[in-house]
Amino acid sequence: MSSAPTVSPPVAPRHVTIIGAGIVGMSAALYLQRDGHKVTVIDPKPPGTGTSLGNAGVIATGGVTPTAMPGLWKKVPKMLLDPAGPFAIRWRYLPHIAPWLIRFLQAGDAARVRQISRELLPLVSRALIAHEELVKLAGAEDIIRRVGWLKLYGSEGSFNGTAFDRELMTGCGVKFDVLDSDEVRQLEPHLQKRFARGIFQPDAGFVSLPHKLIAAYAEHFRRNGGTILQETVRRLEIGPAGPEKVVTDLAIHPVDRLVIAAGAWSKALAAEAGAPVPLDTERGYHLNLKLPDGTPSVGRPTLIADQSYVLAPMQEGLRLTSGVELAGLDAPPDFRRIRRMLDLAKDVLPAIGQAEVTREWLGYRPSTPDSKPVVGRSPRYANTVLAFGHGHMGLSLGPLTGRVVADLVAGRGSEFDLAPYRPDRSFR
Repeated sequence: MSSAPTVSPPVAPRHVTIIGAGIVGMSAALYLQRDGHKVTVIDPKPPGTGTSLGNAGVIATGGVTPTAMPGLWKKVPKMLLDPAGPFAIRWRYLPHIAPWLIRFLQAGDAARVRQISRELLPLVSRALIAHEELVKLAGAEDIIRRVGWLKLYGSEGSFNGTAFDRELMTGCGVKFDVLDSDEVRQLEPHLQKRFARGIFQPDAGFVSLPHKLIAAYAEHFRRNGGTILQETVRRLEIGPAGPEKVVTDLAIHPVDRLVIAAGAWSKALAAEAGAPVPLDTERGYHLNLKLPDGTPSVGRPTLIADQSYVLAPMQEGLRLTSGVELAGLDAPPDFRRIRRMLDLAKDVLPAIGQAEVTREWLGYRPSTPDSKPVVGRSPRYANTVLAFGHGHMGLSLGPLTGRVVADLVAGRGSEFDLAPYRPDRSFR
């Protein structure tokens, strides 16, 4: 794993406008500010209170497994009929998402998956280094812990179903340990259910309060002269050389250099900026649980793989996160599915039965069919950089993406090939 690059010589200062104040947008803001640019961030919500707030907190340094895997298409009908399963779809949304789904399933071809895995490696292998660079800059080191990422399997059969995942990790040189039942018990002694197997990635990091991390980035950014505008972007005004103005609900802002990092809301803006990307939304839910005082819990983010939920020991309580719902940006939330998972989680950690639910939350993962983010210049306009589509890996890859954005604005070369993430790739 290579170390973070040293600060490059100063580049010509620009005024850079970033649309989006999540982990990607705020990370880009810090790196661009460090380069000497004047930076303005625009988002309708305070920094870190959108989709970046609600993830499981994992910095997945071994996350080389794409979402679409070989044989997934055979499992989809059964998953859709399971009320507590990992995959749900609002049937009214199916005609809209069908083209995305077709590309998604095509990306699950075994040879293609191996290629995608290799293309994800340069990103995930550098993820924690970039996080540590920014938390040091913002004075937020206490929020990230190196406790690893644990996946648990209730039977040998379900574990055997991960053989291809393990092949991909091994091929990419990802460090992981296969645990037997006793080793799982030693690592997480408070789990009541016995698990047949576990996969432990010891090098993964854990962000114990994601929105606090991004708030720390925003505070540092403001303290050093950055501007954050709480406005809703409606459209771009395009001139011969690209976007010239950002039109919001409150003002019209001139553009010198533009970064689109609006997560799931980036699709329309990217199309206006000359990059019609097949972006859609994998909606994810979580419940925040306040356990009785003194109740033992898990020591790290832990995936209960058979039911596809994660228990994550956040600073504010135990977080229970769900699988995927395909319903777009406009459908109202349906918390019944995540609420049903409480009963499943009680079998693993009985104290959940006495827990108080202090928040129920829905977020919108911006996802591409091939599980790779969109990071690069607009193919039409050189003054616009795109940085979105990280799917399940937004928190992991946000800081590294921010560093790449700063390199692109500066005209510097990247330390790895950016071609696999370009906006005009095939996406399957």
